[in-house]
Amino acid sequence: SLEDWDNAYQLILRWKVAITKAFVPKMVQQGYGRMVFIESVSVKQPVENLVLSTSLRVAVVGMVKTLSQEIAKSGVTLNILAPGSHNTPAINRLYHKKVDQTGLSFEEVKASAIQQIPTGALGEAADFAGLALWLLSPMSRFVTGQTITVDGGSVKGIFG
Repeated sequence: SLEDWDNAYQLILRWKVAITKAFVPKMVQQGYGRMVFIESVSVKQPVENLVLSTSLRVAVVGMVKTLSQEIAKSGVTLNILAPGSHNTPAINRLYHKKVDQTGLSFEEVKASAIQQIPTGALGEAADFAGLALWLLSPMSRFVTGQTITVDGGSVKGIFG
């Protein structure tokens, strides 16, 4: 419904626009700053039944890519981490939804999903925490406007 789209806009995109508008001018003024958004692997490879999430997360990618180019000379970098399947409450909600849709057990749904990951395992938060910390550090000064997947090799595209 349109109400679902409005709610998703508020949950996924609107607050990121607001925080960017609030902080980026101050970072540009001081000549240094880092922002890293956590989105989803779906911005590189759509995930079935996630049209709202994917559509609005792609809008975040567009905002970050465009704004990062506009402020690139200021010492401020903006990047995105796009995690794939990680051992989180969010992935468990998706598995439970699939259980309801298919009648399979939770364990069967989870095992099937893990089988699709080239590394053969779900990621953990620590698997992208180090990369996030690096992107937030001075060492990442030459990386801006990027969407980096952390997905155990799941994205099939060459540029994933």
